[in-house]
Amino acid sequence: MKLARNILLVDDEATWLRTLSITLNRLVPEATIDTCVDSRQVMSRLQTGDYALVLLDLTMPFHSGEDLLEMIRKEFPKTRVIIVTGVNEVDTAVRCIKNGAYDYFIKTDKVDDLARTVRRALEVVGLERNYLRIKESFLSRTLNRPDVFNNILTCEPALLDQFRYLEAVALSPEPILIQGESGTGKDEFAKSCHQLICADAPFVNVNLAGISTSAFELQLFGQLHTGEDGQISAQAGVLHQVQSGLLYLNEIGDLPIEAQAKLVDVIEHKQYYPIGSDRAYPVLCKIITSTQHDLLALNQAGKFRSDLLYRLRSHTIKLPPLRQRKLDLSMLINHFITLAAKEMGLSEPQQPASLAQQLSEYDFPGNLHELKGMVFDAVSRSDGILLNITPFMEAINQSKPDNSSDSDQLIFPKSLPTLAQMSDALIQEAMNRTANNQTAAAQMLGISQSALSRRITKEK
Repeated sequence: MKLARNILLVDDEATWLRTLSITLNRLVPEATIDTCVDSRQVMSRLQTGDYALVLLDLTMPFHSGEDLLEMIRKEFPKTRVIIVTGVNEVDTAVRCIKNGAYDYFIKTDKVDDLARTVRRALEVVGLERNYLRIKESFLSRTLNRPDVFNNILTCEPALLDQFRYLEAVALSPEPILIQGESGTGKDEFAKSCHQLICADAPFVNVNLAGISTSAFELQLFGQLHTGEDGQISAQAGVLHQVQSGLLYLNEIGDLPIEAQAKLVDVIEHKQYYPIGSDRAYPVLCKIITSTQHDLLALNQAGKFRSDLLYRLRSHTIKLPPLRQRKLDLSMLINHFITLAAKEMGLSEPQQPASLAQQLSEYDFPGNLHELKGMVFDAVSRSDGILLNITPFMEAINQSKPDNSSDSDQLIFPKSLPTLAQMSDALIQEAMNRTANNQTAAAQMLGISQSALSRRITKEK
């Protein structure tokens, strides 16, 4: 993987800066190392230089390291910060991590550990920049209005192709059908289409799940009623309310077949009659429909009209399920972490580096809704430093086939192992299941990370 290479070392001790610079040049030779001894120059250096990583001392004249950490995370959120200081205080370390530091090191710590952390941080920044570069280069090259898709986070080629297609067909007078499983983002695509076509006109979303034919007619067409005294009262339908905007018919596959004939007339003749009126009114809106069902299968089963099917299929957008969006997992998890932390008033925990890989084989039957729920649950269980992965592991384990008679029961050999041997085997299994992530493995075993680390060190 190509790394984001530029690192800025900040410390008021010139001798230490020189030593650290030489060490990192030796241990991370692909990085470009710059140094700064004056804390007042840090922000201007970041504005003029593209730094992926800052190694920051805490105790300095003019600006403290904690003040600089806050400024860097606010103004340069894509730049990671590692604290390297002589302040050996647990409270200070925890506070810095909660305020956005990637890691915290004491100057007396082993430089090899620091170098490994520097390399991991550079890889994280490099991965994030690659995501952005893929998305930005794709959109800027092929789309006239990439801004209307800002509500959809992706860098998957299959989904980006649908962006391009939607922009191409948005101004067509024919309806657009959005197909996809529940939770794949159909509503967000409809909103993007609204921004493309008529951003200043109304957007009306009608959910057809469970609707009756009479309720559909009333909601869509409205009603005129003439009283005995000749007074006319009117109830406006959504076709009147939306005017020249966008009408989004959500879950068209659930529309009763009797009501489908009414919708065919609207699409075919571009007019409608309010209930109780013999006067036709023009249909001025763009119509978007969506479904999680296979409309062709419903048609073959006699539950969906052929004439409506063929009119809706003029322009079809097919959204991939989350299990086919592996490249997006890490980005989506971070997005939901930010949402969850904001809604619950909590600090944003950091996503474990191995989490997306662990989830890559999970099918996500609930798609984005399921992932969002997992992340919100995980944030609520987290300590504000590292994301608790228990909800994800529970989902993965529950999705596995139920072979309780075989795999879910421990089978002991004829000669029983010792408690020490069982402990070692359990620790090894937890480390294997979490891709050697000690924090996640410790959560799985129900012990602290430091306790797990001591046991692993003792084994060695």
